[in-house]
Amino acid sequence: MAVVGVMYNLKGEPPDDGEPPDSGAELDSESTVLAVAEALRAYGHEVCLIEGNDTAYLKLLSGHLDIVFNMCEGLRGESRESHIPAILEMLGIPYTGSGVLTLAITLDKPLTKKILAYHGIPTAKFKVFTSESEIDTQGLEFPLFVKPAHEGSSMGISPSSLCRDPLELYREVRRVAHLYKQPVLVEEYLPGREFTVGILGNKNPEIFPVMEINFSAVPRDHGSIYSRQFKVEWYEDRYYLCPAPISAEMEEMLKDIALRTYRVLDCRDLARIDLRLDKNGVPNVMEVNPLPGMAPGFSDYPRIAEKGGWTYTELVNGILECALRRYGLSHLSSSAFVKKQIA
Repeated sequence: MAVVGVMYNLKGEPPDDGEPPDSGAELDSESTVLAVAEALRAYGHEVCLIEGNDTAYLKLLSGHLDIVFNMCEGLRGESRESHIPAILEMLGIPYTGSGVLTLAITLDKPLTKKILAYHGIPTAKFKVFTSESEIDTQGLEFPLFVKPAHEGSSMGISPSSLCRDPLELYREVRRVAHLYKQPVLVEEYLPGREFTVGILGNKNPEIFPVMEINFSAVPRDHGSIYSRQFKVEWYEDRYYLCPAPISAEMEEMLKDIALRTYRVLDCRDLARIDLRLDKNGVPNVMEVNPLPGMAPGFSDYPRIAEKGGWTYTELVNGILECALRRYGLSHLSSSAFVKKQIA
C-alpha cells in the first residue's frame, strides 16, 4: 500500500466586485476531495490531505509521501496548473497525471491549437487579441466564438460568446478582455455536434465511451453552447448522451483524434478531450483537459468512466495505478485493484 498525498485547491469565498462571476469555478469542493480520499482508503492506501496553497512546499518538505494524487488547479497565473507538479518534481515526489510542460501548454489554448495544427489534428482557425482595439478578422469567417485564452471549466463562456457580426465580436472581446484580464481567443465557430472523450492509461490507454452534449434538452434561447451555466444547472443524465448515438465510423474517428491529441501533448495517466464537428462534419479538437473534474455524479470524466463500467472508487484507484506503474512503483499497488489491465 502507498502513502498518498491528495493535493487540491478548494473553492473559496464568492468573487469580489469586479472579478469574473465564475472565478474559482475550476476549483474543487470539499465533497470532491473527500470522495477521492475515501476511494483511495477503500483500497487500503494511507491518505494525507494537502491543500496546494502558498504553504504546500513546507508540508511536502516535512512529509513522507510515496506519491501525490494531483488535483491542483493552481492559485494564479497563466501556468498555474503546473506550479504544484513543478514543486513535486523538485522534491522528487511522484504524482499522478500529466507533467509540468503539458499542464502549462494545455492551459494556454492558443498554444495548444498551434501544436495540434502543426501535427495535422483538426482545430478551428483562430486569432488572439489583447483588446478590442486589435480586432482583425481577415482570414476568419463569421460566426466567430470568443473565450478567455487561459481558463478552464467553461469560464467566460456563455451564449454571448457566439458572435455573428463585427459589432457582437467587438462587444464580446471587450467584455472578456476587461473582465478576465488576459488575452482573448477568437476562433471560427464549429456548428456541429459536440462530444467529449475520456482516456485512462499510458502505453495502451483505455478510451471510455464517447459522450455527446445534448443541446436539444436545454432552452432554445441558450443555444448550442456548453457554457458554465449549462454545467451548473443542467447536470442530469438527459443532458448527456453516453454512449453517444453515432455511427461506428464516427466513433472511431473521434477516438482516433482524441488519442492522437493525448499523445501529441504528452498527456499522462488521464485526460479528457473535447471535440466538435465543423460545417463539413469533421471532428475538431476544442479543449484538452489533463486535469478533468472529479466530482462524483457531476463531472464529465467520472460520468463517462461509469458508462465504461468503472465505479468511482475503481476510477480513482485506476488513475493512481497508472502513475504507480509509470514510476516503477507497482509494489505499492493495492491488492484490491482487480479492474481490467491498464498500462
